Amino acid sequence: MPAKRKYELSKFLEVLAVKSSLSTGTIARKVKCHISTALRYLRELKKAKQVTEQRISNTINLWKLTGKRILLVDVDSKIPNLALMKISAWHKEHGDNVVLLRGSTVDLCDKPDKVYASIIYKKNKHALNYIIAQYSGIIDIGGSGYDLHKTLPVEMEDLKPDYTLYPEFDYSIGFSSRGCIRSTKTCPFCIVPIKEGKFRRVAHPEEWYNPEYDKIVFLDNNILADKEYFMEITAWCIEKKLKVWFTQGLDIRKLDEEIALRLLEMKHYKMISFAWDHIEDEAIIREKIELLKQTGFTKNKLRAKVQFYVYVDSDDDYESGVYRCRELKKLNCNSYLMFNIDNKCTQRIKDLQRWSILKLFYWLNDITDFKDNIQASKISKKLLQSNA
Repeated sequence: MPAKRKYELSKFLEVLAVKSSLSTGTIARKVKCHISTALRYLRELKKAKQVTEQRISNTINLWKLTGKRILLVDVDSKIPNLALMKISAWHKEHGDNVVLLRGSTVDLCDKPDKVYASIIYKKNKHALNYIIAQYSGIIDIGGSGYDLHKTLPVEMEDLKPDYTLYPEFDYSIGFSSRGCIRSTKTCPFCIVPIKEGKFRRVAHPEEWYNPEYDKIVFLDNNILADKEYFMEITAWCIEKKLKVWFTQGLDIRKLDEEIALRLLEMKHYKMISFAWDHIEDEAIIREKIELLKQTGFTKNKLRAKVQFYVYVDSDDDYESGVYRCRELKKLNCNSYLMFNIDNKCTQRIKDLQRWSILKLFYWLNDITDFKDNIQASKISKKLLQSNA
């Protein structure tokens, strides 16, 4: 029986992906292993034709990757970047070596063969100015924060994501549908109609699901637009005993009794999210929450499982935001304030956002008492620490 590996071969490849032509000793220091251990792993990679060895002297060997060196830059994703995962999968299929860097600080000694960068929030667009200057001609930039019309080539888009790119996350992720039935007239703040267009099915989750995980994340923007498809993929999730999270929320206007019962039946590892974007939708919000209650969502289940994204475009919408959060609280539902980051976020909007997110304060106190209670909480914490 072969000995269990202490180090992953990928660690040695990642070191060489950042800088080519490294000595055995340098690689050993970067991986933090003994030089003889590094030599053993590198020769295993050489046998697999993933690296080449060049003997400089009796004591110095230089190692290089056999494929192209690909650099992926994830500037600001809060969850695994699906586009970069698919780019990685495509390049690895073609024998290339991929390294992922998080944030906008990139310091490489050697230029890679190709650089891909992704920006999700346009407020961070400036973060790549340095990288663009350094890697002009070999860099490809995308993401919602950079170009709403840029898409992956079909040969990349159709691939299963490379889940090894983000080993710290433990769920499958992908789109089963794209686009939305709503327009910019209905939702002027939303980029989905511009970026993705009309609603359409794209890939059943079995095409991008990783069987190693018991959680699955759907990035779909309006899956309830196709009830038949929603029922099909959620039945598949139940059969696989998967815990589900619809990150972008569900369109409560499309909720009916059958969908509500399915949501009750499913396993969720995060909140079931809806949205109350417009004050004018109050009647339908109340009607649909009542439907949830009638299908089995008790007061405790609503508090534990259901939240509403409450959109506030600017400080002018503050009173409307407060009203919607308070009414949702009365209806035993959680609020999560969403703010237009292109506008100035005033202090009272920040306070409202924090109050809605910090559930202990949300459920025990009103927004009017929030600051006093936060300050009291900090003082109590300091007293407890000083007495410990």
